[in-house]
Amino acid sequence: MIFGISFAELVFIAIVVFTLGGALAAVLAGSIIYALLGLIATMFGIGALYIYLNAPFLAMMQILIYVGAISIIIAFAIMLAGPISKEPKEWTTLTKFAGALVIAVFSSGAIYFLVQGAVPASGKATAIATAEIGRAFYDQMILPFELISLLIVVSIIGAIMLALLSKVRK
Repeated sequence: MIFGISFAELVFIAIVVFTLGGALAAVLAGSIIYALLGLIATMFGIGALYIYLNAPFLAMMQILIYVGAISIIIAFAIMLAGPISKEPKEWTTLTKFAGALVIAVFSSGAIYFLVQGAVPASGKATAIATAEIGRAFYDQMILPFELISLLIVVSIIGAIMLALLSKVRK
């Protein structure tokens, strides 16, 4: 224990700081590429939170789908769109006020939960094996499972098309 905080709590705090740092980088970055990197860091942090919550299957799906496929699709969109403008837009008074309001609401909620402690569980947690989740995908949720596969295939085709188009332009 360090300063009365257990090692598990320190790991949790580190993961939350990493996730929030990535989110801030995504929102406050001056470059869209740096914003994408912040978004990727945030999605990795969420995956780490799933691991911390003892949900490794969800963590791997988070990393494979969001960090892998979705971030690649966003990167393709950025590359295809090109630079829209060189100068960042100025923040108006309304956007500054809205940002301050959002920060105040989330900060007050976080402080409330830190002061009150963890939310008491209403029931006993159940352990679900990865095999049961896989069986549920094939039996009950086949359409979402196939849509995820389609999303990954589209990102691969997009990568191939971008590579071919970049060779043709040179």
